[in-house]
Amino acid sequence: MSSIDRDKRFEQARHYVQSGHLLEAESVYHSILEQSPGHVRASSALAQLALLQGNAPRAIQALHDLVQVHPNDADLALDYAAVLADAGQLADSITFVESLVATHVSHYPAWLFLGHAKDAAGDRIGALRAWYKAVIGAQRLGHWKDPETTPTGILEPVVEAIEQVRVGRRELLFDAYDDLRKQYGAAELRRVDRALTGYLREWNSAPTDTRQRPKFFYFPDLPNTAYHDPALQPWAERLRASFEIIRDEAMRVWQEDQSFEGFLELSDKGRLKDYVRGDGVAPSWEAFFFYRHGERFDENHVRCPRTSELLESIDLCRIADQAPEICFSVLKPGTHILPHYGVSNVRLVMHLPLLVPSDCALNLIGVGEHQWQEGRLVMFDDTFQHEAWNRSESTRIVLLMDCWNPHLTPVERVAVKQLIEIISGYQMADRAAKRSGVGG
Repeated sequence: MSSIDRDKRFEQARHYVQSGHLLEAESVYHSILEQSPGHVRASSALAQLALLQGNAPRAIQALHDLVQVHPNDADLALDYAAVLADAGQLADSITFVESLVATHVSHYPAWLFLGHAKDAAGDRIGALRAWYKAVIGAQRLGHWKDPETTPTGILEPVVEAIEQVRVGRRELLFDAYDDLRKQYGAAELRRVDRALTGYLREWNSAPTDTRQRPKFFYFPDLPNTAYHDPALQPWAERLRASFEIIRDEAMRVWQEDQSFEGFLELSDKGRLKDYVRGDGVAPSWEAFFFYRHGERFDENHVRCPRTSELLESIDLCRIADQAPEICFSVLKPGTHILPHYGVSNVRLVMHLPLLVPSDCALNLIGVGEHQWQEGRLVMFDDTFQHEAWNRSESTRIVLLMDCWNPHLTPVERVAVKQLIEIISGYQMADRAAKRSGVGG
């Protein structure tokens, strides 16, 4: 039987089911199986028919047998979970689909089903977690952003999931680090709770210092210090001691390439001249990335193995889609990085100056200038408005890396990581919702 003929028979069977002629539909599926023994779709359809005919045990057994024969077929496994739920075996269905998503993490329809199943079982937070996984995961891949990118058959449950995730935002954000609260106690997470309620605008948590304006997330109970002592980082001395090794590798790749990629990633509305200007022949801010928004640039690590080895020995600030950000930062002659703010004070910025001509400086506006010196570390909070310039006729290169604010406790770091990753997912979903009609 050709695939075209088989598709015609499936369509015929579908019409029979819609019109209530279940026996006729069953006959069509059996005819498909006669021509194509073991055909999964036809076998699954027969199981669904058995359920419609009130024979739940037969439907469950049929799909159970199919799953045993095809253990890696996630769609078939989801059909089995759905039949279990339809037959009233909700707890068994949830257990089965939980095992399914454990091995098929990116099967977002399964997460969607799990959310609705847990909601039916009265597990509100469990439902929200599953819906979040479904919606955010699918949208990261370009699905479920609008009716055109959402299969018609699941449009309604997708819209409901998006709405539930929106309404349940506060619950999900507090749940992001609830495991830590249970393990270490509420007192250890009190500052994180305050930061979160401030983020949710339940109180005015804006920095008291008007020079400080985080663009993304503010942790109010950290020292409002612009420049920090690099020695607060336990690995700072190792970094400083590796100055010559790192500089040698930076000089080699710079001589080989002569130009790196632009440091800035601007939106379609962004304009480079709003961020970088200068009176040089070709003012620019360039970077040789080891990490960018948490993504590892493996090729660059290979090209600079000793720098890479040092970086990987450090407890880096790792937040999915956010951090670390580590690079050889290059300011071409006559370049001025205009005043701007960083994203969050949970991270600080460390510079190891590698090549510094005269008349180059970092300036935290209203706080003071810092003149880079080769081999001398400087650490600062970039949520304070800052700028930098190279007014010389030579290139300036520093190793730039973000790092955890050392005034966070180890438990707070883990909590902040988990919290910000959830917030980032929400931001992505919000952007998608503005572009679409789903969940609007």
